[in-house]
Amino acid sequence: MSFVREGDLPYRRLIVNDHIVDEAATRLKKQASIRNAASFVTTLDESTLYQLESNPRDVFGDAKATFVECTDLDASFTDFVVAAHMDALEVDHILTFDRHYDAFDVTTLPYRSSD
Repeated sequence: MSFVREGDLPYRRLIVNDHIVDEAATRLKKQASIRNAASFVTTLDESTLYQLESNPRDVFGDAKATFVECTDLDASFTDFVVAAHMDALEVDHILTFDRHYDAFDVTTLPYRSSD
């Protein structure tokens, strides 16, 4: 993330939503420590790097409908909510290492081809 903090990433602020914060904080707590998780959620309030966007009710409904319809995708419900929210915000790049976002109409960063 240092390349992001130092301004070397050619994108604007990083948009995070409730589901991203929930998943990231939970993973940090379980896989690192509560200190790392607390630092992450505190940084969201203090940093000019992140833009917190809450999920509108209609986005949640769209994600739920798509989740129920697309039974062949191995993506989590969180992935569907994030993808629907980013679509509503007209965001086309997602910073992730989660391969499930390849199923949605977004470009993942760091970019990986599906080969």
